Amino acid sequence: MIYIKLVLVALMWGGTFIATKMAAQTFGSFTGASFRYAVALLFLLPMAWLKDKKTFNLNRKQFFQLLVLGLTGIFGYSYFFFNGLRLVEASHGALIVALNPVLVLIMTSIRDKKRIGAIKIIGMFLSIIGLVVVISRGNIGDLLSGFSWGDAFMLGCPICWALYTFYAGDALKTTTPLQASTWATILGFCLLTLCAPFEPFPTQINPLVWLAIAYLGICGTVLGFVWYYEGISKIGAVKTSAFNNLIPVFAMILSILILGEHIETYAMAGSVFVIGGVFLINRF
Repeated sequence: MIYIKLVLVALMWGGTFIATKMAAQTFGSFTGASFRYAVALLFLLPMAWLKDKKTFNLNRKQFFQLLVLGLTGIFGYSYFFFNGLRLVEASHGALIVALNPVLVLIMTSIRDKKRIGAIKIIGMFLSIIGLVVVISRGNIGDLLSGFSWGDAFMLGCPICWALYTFYAGDALKTTTPLQASTWATILGFCLLTLCAPFEPFPTQINPLVWLAIAYLGICGTVLGFVWYYEGISKIGAVKTSAFNNLIPVFAMILSILILGEHIETYAMAGSVFVIGGVFLINRF
């Protein structure tokens, strides 16, 4: 059952690229993310209270562990995600974010002092080649000139998410998936709302943007985060992050169907390298 949930998480998170692309054209990064997590907390807080009132009891160590999760997975990731998708296509950004399992592998190998196998190293290189193809828009010789601010912001996403996944493993040793996701959301939301007042607020908001925010809060956060934490607690961080290689596939399909984006040849070629590399990392 956990594997089905993780596939659904990948589908829902593929949809967050489309929803965020829509919201980012109206809201600033902190404002849009604040609304997203406000919606999420409307569901998370009652759920946590009804399921286990001990969710709101934390010791000092747990608080700081979950603060790190809120800082990386909520605050930091949201900042880069909104700003990046304001500047690049959803399908393009999804392929950059797919680098996440590579970073998780490197970080866990350093922490556990384990040698990375030859096939995994090949997978890493394939993923990096795919990333270079995507960032250079197919012109590898013009990598630096093709690199944009949108690419830089999107690169911040897998870095934040890898840190989030890495530290979640320790946090989940003493907290439940629901407790961890609730507190990470609360603390990340508090950090976001401190910055939101410094952004301009739009005078007109399309109802579809509110629908996108609702999707981000309910599907992208409540269901997605709880099931993702559940995966980490049951099958580990590396295996759970492996399902993230489905996200760019779903994101590209949804970007075509919903946003009408055209997938360039370089994106298709890059996706083969990125997804193929991640498959090798998690299969062997």
